[in-house]
Amino acid sequence: MRGVAYVSLYRKYRAQRFDELMGQSHVTTTLRNAIQQGRLAHAYLFYGPRGTGKTSTARLLAKALNCERGPTPDPCNECRFCRAIQAGTSVDVIEMDAASETSIEDVRTSIIENAKYPPMEARYKVYIIDEVHDLSAKAFDALLKTIEEPPPHVIFVLATTELHRVPPTIRSRCQRFDFHRGTIAEIAKRLQQVIEAEGLQAEPAAIHLIARAADGSWRDALTALEQVIAFSEEGTITPQTVYNALGMLEDETLMQLTDALLERDAGKVLNLLETQMLLGREPRVLAESLIQHWRALVQAALHAQDRADIYDPTLWSAMVEQARRAGIPRLVRWWEQMAGALGEMRTSGSPRTVLELYLLRFATEPPAGVVVSPAPPAAPRAVAPPTGDAASATATPSPAPSAVSQSPAPPTTTPPPSPTPSASEAAIDTAYANQLWHQRLEDLKRRSPLGSAHLRDSRIVVEGNTVRLILASQLAYEFFKQTAQRERNLIHEVRAALGMPNAPVKLEVSSEPRPAEPPPAPPTVEPPMLEDEALLDAIRQTFNGYEVELEQD
Repeated sequence: MRGVAYVSLYRKYRAQRFDELMGQSHVTTTLRNAIQQGRLAHAYLFYGPRGTGKTSTARLLAKALNCERGPTPDPCNECRFCRAIQAGTSVDVIEMDAASETSIEDVRTSIIENAKYPPMEARYKVYIIDEVHDLSAKAFDALLKTIEEPPPHVIFVLATTELHRVPPTIRSRCQRFDFHRGTIAEIAKRLQQVIEAEGLQAEPAAIHLIARAADGSWRDALTALEQVIAFSEEGTITPQTVYNALGMLEDETLMQLTDALLERDAGKVLNLLETQMLLGREPRVLAESLIQHWRALVQAALHAQDRADIYDPTLWSAMVEQARRAGIPRLVRWWEQMAGALGEMRTSGSPRTVLELYLLRFATEPPAGVVVSPAPPAAPRAVAPPTGDAASATATPSPAPSAVSQSPAPPTTTPPPSPTPSASEAAIDTAYANQLWHQRLEDLKRRSPLGSAHLRDSRIVVEGNTVRLILASQLAYEFFKQTAQRERNLIHEVRAALGMPNAPVKLEVSSEPRPAEPPPAPPTVEPPMLEDEALLDAIRQTFNGYEVELEQD
């Protein structure tokens, strides 16, 4: 017995009526009214993220225009035209994938040469061009004239996820509709309907996790659900099933990792990371999950309520408390640096080591509010005038202190050790810092000639963990203070040159007058050219010569 071909969930539950299209009521209402009033445009441009219903809406529009009972906003889905369009076999509804048919020849043979002929069976000939932004510039030029003045029986529907790549000449000739991402609640509601229709059961928390993983895409949500169903055994779909099937990181794991970083427990951080690696988690996925978690913590610190209804209320309360302990500045700093780590992981041969390096850096950073300052110089002791034995004691050099002194030293003689931010950011010598800075300037001359010109004669002063960059002139100071981005770039260069990525950097203007420019050398005067009698007189004066008459034979 021949089995029935399996149909994917997103195809099986594709919307067949405008009322079934979820989350795009602003689009369906406009199209339904246009069909009822007979005010159809000759070209439509559907723009939005993937999986939001652009192609489904284009097919619904084709059915509404070509239904035997139409044009009608409510196609019957029973006539031969509706069934053919639904099955993708209608000769008058031409779907073109611009991602694979990008050339001018593809546009000419598929559209331009055929658009002038009337439809073979249906009322309208509908061209659906998916991923239209992938067409070449010449193909857009060839398509422009046909879209501008199409035959009355032709309607174009262009779909794109990158509107900025569609030429303005094409956009201006189309009615544009923006498709929105679905909310967590809307997608979860749709998933529950599909699960019930499939005769399955799932916990609400599991459905919620799938809706979160879809990131607003209806198609991605059904694809993820299909993967979870294939992974799960007989019974109810649980959150753990979703985590294992989709390779997602548990919220509890992200909470534990963040707590370990806040507690500066580097060993626990590495243990948690090792556990996730053994489970097959990709380092990049883990880094992206941490970024999303820290982003949610920032929102929790700012709003203290889950406005998008993304998380379970109990989990959200724990996240609000964690955000309060972490603080927004630290979360934003981690977020920014981990985003940079993602870029390094894409080009690194060992993404895991990059992730470990950044997590260890976060786990060993100094506590919030600790400012490392240079140890104050030892103040000279106030010594009374020596008398008697004391005078003889001061006249004799004191022996070197032993490891175990007979009497404890006064507490004021040894200042307490200054806390250091990390081993990698210990204070360095100012002379060595200037040597490193001048090496950096040589590299900057190649990368940024204008910036390096303003950094001429600049110098570095290191005071504990604070770095002062002394600029030679007020003009250079104003140049780098003119824009925040320019100042941030300069601070980054200073930190990178000194190997102190978290050190505070202050820009200052030198109070020392710049050395005066040496006066220009006087112009050299070329001696005059001597000729004839003048040349003879010069030779005679120089060599004390005289004339000699030559006798002729």
